[in-house]
Amino acid sequence: MATPARTTGERTTPARPPRGAVLRPWRGPADSAALAALDDGAPGIGVTCGPEWHDDAAADPARLHLLLERPGEPGPAGYIVLAAPRGPEPGVELHRLVVHPDRRGTGAGRALLGAALAVAGVPGATDAAPGWPPWAGPGRLWLEVAADNVAALALYRSAGMVTETVLRTVPGDPSSTPLRLLLARG
Repeated sequence: MATPARTTGERTTPARPPRGAVLRPWRGPADSAALAALDDGAPGIGVTCGPEWHDDAAADPARLHLLLERPGEPGPAGYIVLAAPRGPEPGVELHRLVVHPDRRGTGAGRALLGAALAVAGVPGATDAAPGWPPWAGPGRLWLEVAADNVAALALYRSAGMVTETVLRTVPGDPSSTPLRLLLARG
């Protein structure tokens, strides 16, 4: 698999998984159970999903699950779910990025985001690897994030993602509380 890249200012550097960790695709129901358990401990992702959600998402050709794991350690360090371009929002959607609570601050989130940028074909990221879905590479990655999810916002912004839309408690009222932000790059 190609090494995803991250951009810091004008410089592009590899976003490698933490030492010894590997990115791999979803393989089956055992992965779904492990990912559902990971969801339970993840703050700020909204609705937690059971194994059935992961099974259904993995069976959908318009989605891609990638897991980050370190051989010899129990369970995945984290995962991403990407969705094919659809509807009015152009680009690949980063539907989920979840990192195990014990593995935060190790580079796992940055490696997962780097993989998402690579699949999306965002300028500055490496090309998608063979075997990635045919919808990979439109040149844009977008996501929604809770406005109060400070750690996630810091990660996304450090990778050059910018706020495109603020979704508020009262639509159309700029004085209302921001609920979610739509960020994009590419």
